[in-house]
Amino acid sequence: MTDFRISGLEEHIRQMERAARDRKRYDELRYEVGKTNLDFNAKFCGEKSGRLVASFKRQPYKGKKEWILFVNPVDTVEVGTKVFYARMVETGHKLKVPYGRPTRLVRSGVDKGKRRRRVKTKGFVPGKHFMRRALEQTNERIPGMVDSFLKKIGKEAGFDVT
Repeated sequence: MTDFRISGLEEHIRQMERAARDRKRYDELRYEVGKTNLDFNAKFCGEKSGRLVASFKRQPYKGKKEWILFVNPVDTVEVGTKVFYARMVETGHKLKVPYGRPTRLVRSGVDKGKRRRRVKTKGFVPGKHFMRRALEQTNERIPGMVDSFLKKIGKEAGFDVT
């Protein structure tokens, strides 16, 4: 039986633990992943300007913030938009057009006494599926972002990361 001891390893372990506990740097990585996803959403949504693109480019629309980029403390990132028609552009929707008299009076049910517009379904507008494509592109970029993150931490801990 042979006994051996590696000297100096404990110090390197302590340095890596110190760097790994730096939650702020890890949150910056997750925030960067979220921004990358928003950028790809803006690229793939199919519009050149407007409310939806402004929300993905993190620009206010009529003074309001409509993008969602939240780094949860439980290792997740929420990315999205508050624009109401984003889901219709993503998945598609029925095309409804008005017909007949402009409004009708509802005679029963919860909406009794209210005026409702008469509409009929004229077809289906297919979705662009831009969020799915943006997520795929972001997933391709994540390994490179993590590698640069680990190299930065290793360099600060005193390791040779060439």
